[in-house]
Amino acid sequence: MAWPPRKTRSGTSRRARTFAFLGRSFLTLAIGVAIGLLVMSRLAPDRADDLRGAAADVVAPFWAVLQVPVETVAGIWNDAGAYVDAARRVQRLEKRELLYREHRRRYDKAIRENAELKSLLDVVDPEQTRVGVFAIAGASGGAAARQAIVAGGAQDGVESGQPVRTAAGLIGRTVEVGRNAARVLLITDASSRIPVRVVRTGIPALLLGQGDATVEIDLTGPTSNDVVLGDRLVTSGDGGLFAPGIPVATVVAPDEPRPLARPAALPALGQFVLVEQPYVPPLSPIAEDMFDIMPEAARPADAPLP
Repeated sequence: MAWPPRKTRSGTSRRARTFAFLGRSFLTLAIGVAIGLLVMSRLAPDRADDLRGAAADVVAPFWAVLQVPVETVAGIWNDAGAYVDAARRVQRLEKRELLYREHRRRYDKAIRENAELKSLLDVVDPEQTRVGVFAIAGASGGAAARQAIVAGGAQDGVESGQPVRTAAGLIGRTVEVGRNAARVLLITDASSRIPVRVVRTGIPALLLGQGDATVEIDLTGPTSNDVVLGDRLVTSGDGGLFAPGIPVATVVAPDEPRPLARPAALPALGQFVLVEQPYVPPLSPIAEDMFDIMPEAARPADAPLP
């Protein structure tokens, strides 16, 4: 017996060596073919094209066979993903539908309550006659002027002294009217005066333009400081011209000597405006017994004698 004993190779190691040899041989062959194709493409492009075409013809049937199960698996995966996504969307839509139904129920309830309260309080909504909707042709500014031009004039029914508003709120009133255009005096103009009220408290006030991006709030009496940041101002309807309830401005600086507010609507942020007929507040009926205390000279000709 020889010493040391000779090493014997098992069948597993022999197969591993065989596979390694075949792998190295295939890699060497692939590299050689690649180098040969590269050289051939440089020296004989026509033959290289024929060879690539022949290789494509050989590979095409195998690729067609392999492509069927791949596409089938991909289609099943996509269908499953679409089904799961559709189920999630349906769940979201159902939740959204329930939310919309709840909002609709609250909205209908608020409409009914509002109509009932108006009936009990004899509240009458002002009916405004629309003159028309016109495009904003331009706006001019300066140290003491804030004006705009709308593309609607006398031929469209526009007259001087008509309120002008956008979907966001009041922007001013017409002051000069031509045939095809009209000039609008904005609420930010230094000569603008708008009667308003504070929505939160109902306090009346006067909105004063000051020629810049904000407006002053003139509150009278002991409540002159009773405004807070974010208070909304709407038209009060006092004196006519502007119908009550139109958004005008929002308080942004309540601690100033005169609180400041930012207009709710600006011509630069819109393209169209609505021109309306001036608001005329309803006249209260005069009771017949009021004539008894009137001077005789102030009584109407058809007033009953005391």
